[in-house]
Amino acid sequence: MKLQSLDLPTIPEFLSGGGEMGQRIREYDWSKTPLGPIHTWPQSLRTCIRIMLTSRQPIWIGWGRELIKFYNDPYKAIVGGKHPWALGSPASVVWKDIWRDIEPMLRQVMEKDEGTYAESQLLIMERNGYPEETYYTFSYTPIPGDEGGTAGMICANTDDTDRIISERQLRTLSQLGKNLTDCRSNQEIIKKTITTLKQNPHDFPFALIRTFSGRKAILVHSTHTGSAFDAVPKVIDLDSDHQLAGVINKSMETRRPQVFENLITKVGSLPSGAWEVPPDKSIVLPIVQSGVKEPYGMLVVGLNPFRILDEKYMSFFTLVADQVATSFAEVRALEQERKRAEALAEIDRAKTTFFSNVS
Repeated sequence: MKLQSLDLPTIPEFLSGGGEMGQRIREYDWSKTPLGPIHTWPQSLRTCIRIMLTSRQPIWIGWGRELIKFYNDPYKAIVGGKHPWALGSPASVVWKDIWRDIEPMLRQVMEKDEGTYAESQLLIMERNGYPEETYYTFSYTPIPGDEGGTAGMICANTDDTDRIISERQLRTLSQLGKNLTDCRSNQEIIKKTITTLKQNPHDFPFALIRTFSGRKAILVHSTHTGSAFDAVPKVIDLDSDHQLAGVINKSMETRRPQVFENLITKVGSLPSGAWEVPPDKSIVLPIVQSGVKEPYGMLVVGLNPFRILDEKYMSFFTLVADQVATSFAEVRALEQERKRAEALAEIDRAKTTFFSNVS
């Protein structure tokens, strides 16, 4: 008895493998898109899709006038929360948040048949439902159609975000440590701290330092506040019902950072630093030292509007506050040593005077 052969659908060789995205491309109903069914696709598109699916580098392909989007598994981290609906969608829809940045480059590729290259390009992308500071190195390369002309493009990406931000923050910490070395007074510490933070407007859209006089938090120095100068209170009575008083008190009591939200509504538009929009959150960082009961003061920082205050970001601010606190402690120790030296010198003078009178 012969077994009847089953007519199983064959997978085109160029679509074999490719992990999750290979499977999604195979199962997608392309007949409902301008590309049409898979068996009608041109050879140049097939070749590029095969390259994309077998690559370990994040790659996406845009095809046709609408640049219908294909991408591979490594690219899923870039497209973020837009996965999987981004597959088969026009690039202008997927990347509407950065379209003004990338459209001129895509036009150059599609209309002039010229490749483009961008290194560590800043893009404010909405990968996960919120605008986020990202940096990418990428190239757009035209793909010729089987009948000539440019039929699509292929883009290889490298995500530089973590590297760029980590290097920037390390520079701030290194420069702060260098600038605070051998400070001789609290005023010098405060001045050099603000000078250093001014050099990193991405992480410090604004920064200010307050010290305490009794139950009052007094503004002693800040980065440039511009038109927001009058909106920033110079003195905050910590026993008042001022919105900032409660946050400052909690920060001092817990000796831990506290976040002040809805800045724009509560205070007004504050300096935006390197960004086009001002921060809507600030963080109050107590400047305290282990074993010392009273805080030296507090550092208030406007938060980057395009970063989530996660553990890594919070750790950076804590390191900044710790460096400043250490410098205050060193100045305090120097001052105590100076007073002890003066006291001993006074005792020596008194002894000398006494014995001189006796003789």
